[in-house]
Amino acid sequence: MGKLGQIIKILNTVVTLAVLGLFIFTALIFKRPKIVENKEREKLVAASEKAATTEGKRILLPLEPITANLDPYSEKGKERTHYVQMGLTLELVDEKEKDNFDRLKPVILDKINSTLSKKKFDELNQVQGRYIFRSQIIDATNEILGGPIVLDIYFTDFLLQ
Repeated sequence: MGKLGQIIKILNTVVTLAVLGLFIFTALIFKRPKIVENKEREKLVAASEKAATTEGKRILLPLEPITANLDPYSEKGKERTHYVQMGLTLELVDEKEKDNFDRLKPVILDKINSTLSKKKFDELNQVQGRYIFRSQIIDATNEILGGPIVLDIYFTDFLLQ
């Protein structure tokens, strides 16, 4: 029992030091970068400038209105649910990409809806949250399409309730 007791003490010390080290790293050393509107705008501008170098005429492609439930939250023991209804217009690099977009449209709409359902009301109720959401949609759509096809997304309607 003496050797087993020493092994348990050593193991307990190692686990305690690991947890303490993780706490120190997350609480004191690691600083989460702030998400600010200017950084998100710079990302959008950089993406549109990169795509602007390609040849072709840009097109605007309106989508049908989207209605989705937002991530519910509890307030004073009651679950609060919200929804968003929005209209989107996507700016594509050129007319040639419209067929590829139409072919993958169900996948893109599913990605938009799944991203929306993970958002909280407070996130989308702020301009900063909408810019983040916009950049997430652009990144996800371009990933599905296989390149910088979507230059920008415009909210034609945006209703939170």
